[in-house]
Amino acid sequence: MIESSSPPKEFRSHNADFRLRYAWPKAYANTNTPCRGCLDPLDPLTGKPLSKHFLYGTDSNQPVHYMIYGKDPWDIWYNHLEAAVAHLAMLMAQQGLIANTSTHIDDPANTAKLDVLARNFKDTFFMLHRNEWKARTVDEYQRQYDVLLKELGDFSVSNLDNTAYRNLQETICHNAVANARKLDAWMYGDEPPSSARKRMSLLYELIQDLKQVEGIPIPAVPTRYNSKPSRQQQLLDRIDSARSLPESLLRSACAQPPLQGQAGLMIDAGLRISEDAGLLFDSLRAIDTSQGTLYYVEITGQLSPSGKRTEITKTDSSYRTVPISYELAQDLVRYRQKLEETHGDLSLRLLCGQGEEDGFNDSPAKAAAWQERISKLVPQLLRQKDFSRALASARAYCFSQKAQDIALRDRSTCHALRRNFCTWLYCQSGLDTAEIYRQMGHSYGPLQKKAAGLTPEELRRMCLRKYVSPTLYHSANPLRYSVDGAQRMTEVPACEVILTLPTGTSIELTVEDSEPGNVIQITGEGLNVQLLRKDERHDMQYTYALLADEAEITILTKHKLFQ
Repeated sequence: MIESSSPPKEFRSHNADFRLRYAWPKAYANTNTPCRGCLDPLDPLTGKPLSKHFLYGTDSNQPVHYMIYGKDPWDIWYNHLEAAVAHLAMLMAQQGLIANTSTHIDDPANTAKLDVLARNFKDTFFMLHRNEWKARTVDEYQRQYDVLLKELGDFSVSNLDNTAYRNLQETICHNAVANARKLDAWMYGDEPPSSARKRMSLLYELIQDLKQVEGIPIPAVPTRYNSKPSRQQQLLDRIDSARSLPESLLRSACAQPPLQGQAGLMIDAGLRISEDAGLLFDSLRAIDTSQGTLYYVEITGQLSPSGKRTEITKTDSSYRTVPISYELAQDLVRYRQKLEETHGDLSLRLLCGQGEEDGFNDSPAKAAAWQERISKLVPQLLRQKDFSRALASARAYCFSQKAQDIALRDRSTCHALRRNFCTWLYCQSGLDTAEIYRQMGHSYGPLQKKAAGLTPEELRRMCLRKYVSPTLYHSANPLRYSVDGAQRMTEVPACEVILTLPTGTSIELTVEDSEPGNVIQITGEGLNVQLLRKDERHDMQYTYALLADEAEITILTKHKLFQ
């Protein structure tokens, strides 16, 4: 039977007046309860909606707005409204707002299902905590909240005690382990997966809010789940051999389909997979330097779980600029040129999209499918026998081969490429701590934030540091300069500098070397070089100097080459 009209907007029940409004939120369009009812008890004296201050005794002057969900307005009216009205009427009677016509009022919330209360309270719950979490965190918590609703189905308010809460925590953790990539077993007291920790935290906040804000007579509040990782787990967390992947194997892996092109940015630039999938064609930028055209990527967003690109990154520090290897950049440039010959300008389209017969497809479904495919292919590549044997042989400490092998396999994910890039930054890039944090997209207290971003000169120096450092795509490149008589210095430190000198000229070089064990060599045709140190020439103002023999050429100017 289909009703031809909507239920009454105002009605009287349980000796109290109520106002009921309906809405169809987009967020619930594809759920079993797409309709939302907003129920407000009315003040008997003024006829206006009661505030939470008068009904619950809180400090809020906002209307009660008790949320009820159903398939449609009539489903709410017939199947869900009575319990909500009886509960609010009971609270009004306790506050003396309406007459208590019976000697005893049983609160229907005592027998109400916890999942029903949680579903009706969802909007209010996230409104209460909206200032505590960032937008990205809210999206993740809303997904975990929906999962939690399914896990609350067998529990009612009246039987919530310590035993019930422990059973609920075990249910949450076992469900999380079943869907986890890094865990295959869990016992009470062990550290649970991150999704379980989020849901148990939401459960604690939910029970507190239902009790304090909604006035639900919950007999007991759960204690927070305290887990202590085992000594073995602590050792496994500290001995993470997957942080430095075998360079030779990674170099060959870069030529294989899973890591060719865009996916290679996770190795070469340390991008998170969501950041990699959220790159636009225009995110790849070029800049002219003394060594030619070099490239970098700008991270200004990421791919959401739904496949849509969002400008909201994981953290504020995730907005950053990262240089990439020239060889990888050239592959991406050629890929774009090939697509644009058929599909036109693709500047603002997703780089992970695909060219099809009817046009370029970078729809949310296509982008999400690309990210999911890479998320599966990369672990398969890293878990091959060659990688496993190489990583196992590089262990500094072996205490449980089986447990370490399992932990190594669990960490061989797309994020292992990002950890490997971080290790490369610390060990081979020569960058200071602040610059490493900036390129990784991590927050660093002493690092000053710049609203305008990097200057062109800072961009050039950043790209040149990448150019002179060895990566998986090239060995350390030398800096090449043509000396024309003017004073010149290298923009960044380098392992090798190649100078082109005009015929009949002389030059004085000053080399600043921060590593005493380094060997400095100067080679060339027709050169006579004398190495002078500070302790040999007391009148010199610099630490190390490479000067041409005065018998052959005349020193014209002093010049600092390395900084």
